[in-house]
Amino acid sequence: MRKPYKSVENYTNAFLVTAGLVLFMAFFTLAATKGFVWVLLSAALIDGLIRLRAARLRASSSG
Repeated sequence: MRKPYKSVENYTNAFLVTAGLVLFMAFFTLAATKGFVWVLLSAALIDGLIRLRAARLRASSSG
């Protein structure tokens, strides 16, 4: 007889916090080596890519 499956732990919040810390450290390192302007440009580029992907997903799921 098989044992019923138990639900797994939800590690979403831990992943998001860790990803946020890694991005913060990457931006801080970039600011220390290249200057604050490059941090702003990199953050804007990443934000734009995330918004573009979200728009594509939204368009593909609605049509």
